[in-house]
Amino acid sequence: MDLNQLLHAHQIALVGESRATTRAGRDAFGDAITLLAARIRHTRTIAGADVTAARFVVGEPVEHYRDR
Repeated sequence: MDLNQLLHAHQIALVGESRATTRAGRDAFGDAITLLAARIRHTRTIAGADVTAARFVVGEPVEHYRDR
């Protein structure tokens, strides 16, 4: 997938999570969101983008401010 496809899939997963009616459904979308966020960051890193800033997309782990 290229970056645009990853961003699209990530957005669709966010919408799916918000519309899920069960905890299991939200958890399944949550896992997809986290996976896609990691792939987006990896793709941006390969492309040479600065990824040292704050989160780019929802689902990325948040570093503690003092650990930066």
